[in-house]
Amino acid sequence: MNLKVTDLLRLKNTKVINTDAIEELKFKRVSIDSRKCGKNDLFFAIIGERFDGHDFVKGVLKGGTKCAVVNKKWYKKLSDADKRSFKNKCFVTVDDTILSMGELANLYRRKFLIPLIGVAGSNGKTSAKDFIAHVLSKKYNVLKTEGNLNNAIGVPLTLFRLKEEHDFAVVELGTNHFKEIEYLCRIAKTQFGILTNIGKEHLEFLKDLKGVAKAEGELVEYLKETYGTFFLNADDKFITKMPDRARMNVFSYGINGRVDVKGKIKKFNMFYPEVEIKYHNKTISTTLKNIGFQSFQAALSSAAIGFYFEVPVNSIKRAVSEYKIESNKRNQLENINGVWVIDDTYNSNPDSVISALENLKAYKVKGNKYIALGDMLELGKTSKKEHYEIGKLIKKMKFDNLYTYGKDSYQTFLGAKGVKNNYWFQDKETLASFAMLNIRKGDVMLVKGSRSMKMEEIIQHLSQNG
Repeated sequence: MNLKVTDLLRLKNTKVINTDAIEELKFKRVSIDSRKCGKNDLFFAIIGERFDGHDFVKGVLKGGTKCAVVNKKWYKKLSDADKRSFKNKCFVTVDDTILSMGELANLYRRKFLIPLIGVAGSNGKTSAKDFIAHVLSKKYNVLKTEGNLNNAIGVPLTLFRLKEEHDFAVVELGTNHFKEIEYLCRIAKTQFGILTNIGKEHLEFLKDLKGVAKAEGELVEYLKETYGTFFLNADDKFITKMPDRARMNVFSYGINGRVDVKGKIKKFNMFYPEVEIKYHNKTISTTLKNIGFQSFQAALSSAAIGFYFEVPVNSIKRAVSEYKIESNKRNQLENINGVWVIDDTYNSNPDSVISALENLKAYKVKGNKYIALGDMLELGKTSKKEHYEIGKLIKKMKFDNLYTYGKDSYQTFLGAKGVKNNYWFQDKETLASFAMLNIRKGDVMLVKGSRSMKMEEIIQHLSQNG
């Protein structure tokens, strides 16, 4: 890692204390985890939702780490005795450690000329990011976001992992408030960007679909400003309105209309899409190892980016054919005692639920289909309506078996009035026990809900007691 104490002197409103002791130190890593911070790492004391990194600074320095970035207010409260005891350590005092980490990540990013692709959107961005990185890795050395570290803390941590040997960076950009995507783009110096889709996410803060489009569209606005390249999902009506082709390069992909890269699902082999992707005179025909329409969308976007960056067509085909999405609890298929269980418990919003229901409808199975839904959170004032509409849709799609759990999902239960087996449960264990009485080998059960609903506990119960 090419980062020195002298780089810290370039941060705004910063004071470096005891810098002489380690003036020539090169940091091996930047860390926010006191448990994993080495002696040559730079420790940032981050104030998070559950922990305040300042509570661990003394322990980190006593453990051998030589330098810590802390808030000025915390350092002022440090006793004279503590300051003297750390006379051979370096403190960097800043106004806000999160903002300073972003600023330092930007300075570090500027040391590298490699192209960086920002991946944003309402649903499927982690899968798309992983798919894109896998396709590009067939020709290039690629750095990608680990997991979904896509916020003001995660993006800088990804950038600090850049090395000279990297040819590309694929960085996930997340948001639940306005101006977040713009901030992350400026830190990362994003030259290329893709929006997976625009859907009903974080409506508590973004209000409605127009608000979501505005927040996610900050990626496009940044690319316009910097004359970047945008990979356009031409099947999303909100996204198609965003690009200004006079101010940015646009490369399109989709199922419908005139696009640069065109794809289609020919059929489902039980759960798995058999797909065809075309670019000029090049055609890829294969069956994916990931289930559902969204896996096709991730494969199509990654193939488009692969074609754009001149990855050989055979390498693209091999990449999309072999790749298995890494992220747990995102549309993962399990077989539990002969029952097919779709674990989609990582998160939930109205559009991702609709997508999951459309997938379930399309799957070719001999048995019955069951749906277990938990609350969709962060919907604000729209929550009651959105949950009710999901229930109505389940009835309209003619599903027979719906199990719901959670205060808000009671509205889903009400909206699904008329569904043959429509039940609402006050606890997950009862839901799982009831499901076990009814589900048989060959049946399929979709389990989905927002992260804090912990709907995976239903699957664990089925696995342990089946």
